[in-house]
Amino acid sequence: MNDYIKVPYKKIILTRRNILKRDGHKCAYCGRADLPLTIDHIIPRSKGGDDSWENLVAACLPCNNRKGNRTPEEAKLKMKIKPYAPNHIMFIRNNAGRLEDTWKQYLFQS
Repeated sequence: MNDYIKVPYKKIILTRRNILKRDGHKCAYCGRADLPLTIDHIIPRSKGGDDSWENLVAACLPCNNRKGNRTPEEAKLKMKIKPYAPNHIMFIRNNAGRLEDTWKQYLFQS
């Protein structure tokens, strides 16, 4: 018989590096990965936007300058990704490389 112990995991810290990882080092508006990236507030702070996973995305300099202090709709920009708060499982899966098959039963439990 197997006994599973639920381990309390820490939340992924909201940092520039982690936002870039989540977005695959691509601009959320044009999808380019060959230009320098910045972090963009989808809803600008001046309009009540906060520093959260759901309001921050990676953006290339041309798209970020084009968007300016406006929402994507106001700037007529369409987002290629939907920002989300990642969990530890997604970060392990996306950043650890190949996972050993023997570990999958423990990592991907709900």
